Amino acid sequence: MTISRRSLFRGGSSALAAAGIAARSSSAEEKQKDPLADLKNLTAGVQKQTPEDYQARMERARRLMVEQKMDLLYLSGGTSMEYFSGIRWGLSERMFAMLIPARGDVVYICPKFEEGRGREQIRLGTDIRTWEEDESPYLVVREVLKDRKIAAGTVAVEPSVREFVVDGMSRACPGARFVNGDTITQGCRMIKTKKELDYMALAAEITHQAFAAGFRTLHEGMSTGELGRTISAAHMRLGASGYGAVSFGPNAAFPHGSSMERSLKPGDVVLVDGGCRVEGFQSDVTRTVIFGSPSEKIKQVWDIVKKAQDAALEAARPGVPCEAVDAAARKVIVDAGYGPDYKYFTHRLGHGIGLDGHEYPYLVKGNKLPLQPGMTFSDEPGIYIVGEFGVRTEDVIYIAEDGAHFFRNITPTLETY
Repeated sequence: MTISRRSLFRGGSSALAAAGIAARSSSAEEKQKDPLADLKNLTAGVQKQTPEDYQARMERARRLMVEQKMDLLYLSGGTSMEYFSGIRWGLSERMFAMLIPARGDVVYICPKFEEGRGREQIRLGTDIRTWEEDESPYLVVREVLKDRKIAAGTVAVEPSVREFVVDGMSRACPGARFVNGDTITQGCRMIKTKKELDYMALAAEITHQAFAAGFRTLHEGMSTGELGRTISAAHMRLGASGYGAVSFGPNAAFPHGSSMERSLKPGDVVLVDGGCRVEGFQSDVTRTVIFGSPSEKIKQVWDIVKKAQDAALEAARPGVPCEAVDAAARKVIVDAGYGPDYKYFTHRLGHGIGLDGHEYPYLVKGNKLPLQPGMTFSDEPGIYIVGEFGVRTEDVIYIAEDGAHFFRNITPTLETY
């Protein structure tokens, strides 16, 4: 697959236009009554995922299985099943599974009393095996392996499948070999298609607009919960379910927030981390703004963090190992006096993102996996000074043939409210 910045945004622009992304202005009176009055649904008209999309993903998995001499991929409820089938199924002790053979048609294993609900969601394949409450689903797995002539084959198990399920299958199918299937699921999921990248571009736009709407409502004495609820409501107005995790002042020195309550005060850092989903594919954005006038130290730290984010963007290109991108950002922060290592920049630079907010691969020291076009990551350096404040700037980048790019052209500056 060849991806360039130009080709992504040609399609991305049409997707956004189809979603009605052109902003409309509201009167000052409307905005005073409703601070979210100018927000419009951006997801109306978005092209949905199709059976052909899921079929293409399964074919990719089959090619990887053949290359790696695996005979079948076992999936249970979760985002990998959603990725390959569109089925959203919660986990319980009862087996609902999707089995993708390297050769042949997909098979589903479903509790008998759930068959109707299962058939409502199944888009590809007609082989549905059911089991009653007093029967063992592991014997159904054995039956499938026998029917497909792979009773002594190798079964790749999606990594999130629980241990008791793997144990049950191993006991019922002693001739088969059960192995970690991460090379199959991650091998498919970490490379996004053009269509998937467009979903993520739209999700990023929605979250940016939701944050901007929330920041316009900042006022002294505001609680973190109030701002978080406003940002969630803004996401809904824009057509997606989303959130914003909010920290004020010294609480922002904890990367994932603090349990201590704090109301907004003049001069506070306001750090918000959040995102939303479009067709299941996620955004992840962090912005640090100031309520009132920032101190010189805050301004200095904000500039260092932004330079680190830009350094990571510049370093990320096809063939470069994941760890080198983390190193590029960390060097900027350490050279500016906020080191060594994880002293102030306390976490890895970024994580893969797609149907899961955090998914493989990760931009972290020790990960030598080369970057490839279609990969997507958070780029989120930070500096956290306990007892004072924290600053983080986060945007999702995608890897193209010509390097890394943010999903939207942004040159953020330190904003005050």
